[in-house]
Parts: sequence; C-alpha cells; structure tokens
Amino acid sequence: MITTAEAKQRAVDQLAGFPADIADCYIAFVEGGDFSRLRQVILGVLQFHLAKPPEQPLAGLPGSTRLVEDLGCDSLTMVDTLFLAESLFDIRLGDDELARVTTLDELVEHFRLHITGSTPTST
Repeated sequence: MITTAEAKQRAVDQLAGFPADIADCYIAFVEGGDFSRLRQVILGVLQFHLAKPPEQPLAGLPGSTRLVEDLGCDSLTMVDTLFLAESLFDIRLGDDELARVTTLDELVEHFRLHITGSTPTST
C-alpha cells in the first residue's frame, strides 16, 4: 500500500507538468480510496499523453468513448499511460493487456482491478 507521504512525493516527481488537479486527485485516491478520483487520475494521464486531446476533459466524456477511433490513441500514448500508472500505483501490467482495452470505462476498470488486486477478465 502506498502511504500519503509516498503519494505526495510521487506526485511531485512523476506528475510535474500535469494539471494540479490530477496530482490532487491522485493524493486523494491514495488517502481515501475513492475510485471516482482514480478515474480522474487515469483519464487525466491519458489526456496529457494524447497527441490531439479533446477540448473538454476526458472525465467529462461518456465512458463508451473509444480510445482509438474517437480519441486517436496510438501505441505510444497507451505505453506512456501504462508506465506512468504502473509507477504511480505500484502495479505491473503485461505489455499486451491494454491492447484489449477499447473504451474509457474499460481503461479505468482495468486499472481499478489491478490496483485492488482483482484479476481482469478477458474482453
């Protein structure tokens, strides 16, 4: 389990350049386990790495928004998101796991399952 002190340091080290609310949500998630905060962090990290992010925050888009077709995610965007999330949350994902994730909701759920120690099912 990540402590609040570790979360604050990770926010400083790894979320530099991100909007401040992403770091705040990350710390709040670690402190309280509120999965709505996790959603904001994951989608904020993804939005930061998109080559052409939409004008509105991803958290305001429907969960059915498709990563590739609607947002233009490519493999580099997904790898950047994966590596940062692994580092922030102390989880490890297989290289091919995110290739099966197609929507915003699936992405958040995939990370939620790993963070809680559940086993993601095949999509």
